[in-house]
Amino acid sequence: MATIPDNATRIKRFRELKATLRVRHDRLVVGIDIAKAQHVAQIRWAHTRVLDPTLTIPNTHAGFEAFWARLDARRREAGLAEIVCAVEPTGTYHQALATFLEQQGATVVFVSNHVAQLNRRTLDGTWDKSDPKDAHNLCDLLEQGKVLFYSLPDEPLAELRRLVRLLRRARVERSACRVRFKTTLLPQFGPVGDGLAPAVVAGLPAPLRALLPKAADASAPPARAGAARRPALAYECTDLAAQLTAVQARIADIEAELVRRADRLPAYTLLRTLPGIGPTIAAILVAEIGDIAWYTRFSQLRKLAGLDIVSVQTGQWTGSGRISKAGRALLRWALYQAAIGATRSPVWRARRETLIAKRQGNRYAFFQANVELAAKLLRLVWGVWRSGRPYDPARGPAVAPAKSHTQTRGRRRASIVAPPTRSPILLRP
Repeated sequence: MATIPDNATRIKRFRELKATLRVRHDRLVVGIDIAKAQHVAQIRWAHTRVLDPTLTIPNTHAGFEAFWARLDARRREAGLAEIVCAVEPTGTYHQALATFLEQQGATVVFVSNHVAQLNRRTLDGTWDKSDPKDAHNLCDLLEQGKVLFYSLPDEPLAELRRLVRLLRRARVERSACRVRFKTTLLPQFGPVGDGLAPAVVAGLPAPLRALLPKAADASAPPARAGAARRPALAYECTDLAAQLTAVQARIADIEAELVRRADRLPAYTLLRTLPGIGPTIAAILVAEIGDIAWYTRFSQLRKLAGLDIVSVQTGQWTGSGRISKAGRALLRWALYQAAIGATRSPVWRARRETLIAKRQGNRYAFFQANVELAAKLLRLVWGVWRSGRPYDPARGPAVAPAKSHTQTRGRRRASIVAPPTRSPILLRP
């Protein structure tokens, strides 16, 4: 059994592969629709003919072995040079098969879920969906070259990513506890607009008292104090406080472990030198970006964060630009939080005030200015990580002066970010 090449070799091979997928015919292309019990595949001779329209793959090691024997036999029959398999990410069900195929020497690539959905409707003009059609759709996209790199991070980075996912789930649970108290339990004490009586506040567990929107109101109606004496409501408040305390302790433990493991990576130490980037944010940035060598241009990293500017244009009409928000939401959140942290310094705070002043009358000026600073911080992340040198403010101003639209030579800037459709805080601190 062959070993999986390192990521540097794999991404070099992927770039060569993607540049020739549309034209070369000496490949066996395979589209695999991933499922829990069994996968469905279609095997093609690239740009020539379909060899196996539908092939079922049991999600077992024996099923993988039989599938590879079929692929290798088809490759030898046609005299083809290599095997390329396309999968659509489906939870973690694809990982076992993708790793097995890579170990056998095949090249595994990803197909974006969004691209697969759009292309499926162009196959026959219908909106139906089935496993064989999905496999056919993946083969079609593979022949078009519309595929993504399938990264296999080494163990330190893989562990870091698992901890980041665990931290995100824990913070979502904490947010759910807070929302439950404010929207479900608190209204049971009476009208939310009235303040709680001091006796009611004193009877609440300490974790819930910290969530109260207002201080105790001595003039609160007596009826609101009586609600606290209901046994079921009191027990529910105690139970919620216990949940909140437990999840806060879990978050502290996960963050400590996250920082401990991230500290082993050289990139983590470099990112900690940037303004606004603390221990947890630096660990999230390293986990979400992965390896900076995977990106050859800064625009690729900007798209990964969803901070690239997009607009709609037709004829002589051009719509306002906005950030695409099409990349990794957690990476975008971390950069936004870093931008807010950076403005604690006088230089970055002055820069934000300048950006806000450019948007007089814009109700979203504060948010848009922070997004623009987040994009600037991402460029600093790119420069520091690529150069391998810590950030040095003495080498120049932390943030360059704002350029006019004529100076940007037609490039869209984050100053024209559209108002957010939802809160930019995707993961509550």
